[in-house]
Amino acid sequence: MSNSDERPLSICISEHQLARLRKLDYPRSEEMLASATLIEDEGYELTGSRHDFETVAGFVAGDANHSRPSRKRAQLYEIAEALENALSARARFG
Repeated sequence: MSNSDERPLSICISEHQLARLRKLDYPRSEEMLASATLIEDEGYELTGSRHDFETVAGFVAGDANHSRPSRKRAQLYEIAEALENALSARARFG
């Protein structure tokens, strides 16, 4: 495992998105959710390993794809996008 894989990734999500993630209880999300730190005027920062982000992103995207159009679906897509952006940024800037 390279050093870049060992450094934690982070995303910033809204209070409503955090509440949604807590309700869904995905595999590998426990430590990520426990890391939630309020960042003034920005939302909540979540940190986790690359593997955590990849796993949770897959579950979030799958649930979004299988949800009827709604606020829940929109939130799930937003969360998935934030996770994927963090993953792709790590790949670009490693």
